[in-house]
Amino acid sequence: MMKRAVIIYWIIFVAFLIPFILGKNVIALAESFHDLIDALTITFSYYVTRIVNNSSSVYTYGLHRLEVLSAVINLMIIIFGSIFTLYLSLIFSSGEYSLLTIILSMIVIPLLLSIENEDEKDFNKKSVVLHSLFDVLSYIIGVFVLIIYQITSINIVILLGVISIVILSIFMSINPLKQSFLIMLEGSPINTNELEKDLKGINPGVHHIHVWAICGHIKVATIHVEVNENMTVKEIDVEREKIQRFLKEKYDIDHVTIQFESKKVD
Repeated sequence: MMKRAVIIYWIIFVAFLIPFILGKNVIALAESFHDLIDALTITFSYYVTRIVNNSSSVYTYGLHRLEVLSAVINLMIIIFGSIFTLYLSLIFSSGEYSLLTIILSMIVIPLLLSIENEDEKDFNKKSVVLHSLFDVLSYIIGVFVLIIYQITSINIVILLGVISIVILSIFMSINPLKQSFLIMLEGSPINTNELEKDLKGINPGVHHIHVWAICGHIKVATIHVEVNENMTVKEIDVEREKIQRFLKEKYDIDHVTIQFESKKVD
């Protein structure tokens, strides 16, 4: 999916650059500049997916936080790219919007729709799909607005269309940005109060629970468990396996560190 997205965005960039080179179409230049930023951003996202699993003695969990960083960059490009488009529409409000711009926009829509997320848990890939979905909606609005402009020649139509795109970009980006910052600030992706209640049903000595996400699909937990001081290592292993299996099955937590104690220590 990511490789296809990279190819598609570079094709779109070239597609809008050619009309400017051949006919000095200012609108095509503005769109090609926007597409260049998109292509560079998606290329960076693709590169991130290739290296996130590279763990080392320094980055022991790999480089999965780059997925979140890449997602934030994608979302910010969506927001500021739409605002930049609004700026350009104000500058070129009296310019000529050629039929070629409409035709190219209609051609790239099916290309962008072909970008599908194969892994819904991968935060980086989800952001790329969201980016492409936003671009599809933007092109649809753009085609609709440009057709009206061709018929009426009313410049305010262009401005209203771009403003709607800005509002759409902000609306679509709010929730993904909140999720990204939650991960970056090591917030818990699940309700730890409910988790504690569930775990106490398995072992009443469970306490001092911490849960956070390294990226969109890797959750980590540390837990303290107070046990009888006469328990054997084998019995403790049985408790550990029960807790780990429950966390995996219900909360999809893979990495769990459990500290067993003969008395409660916080």
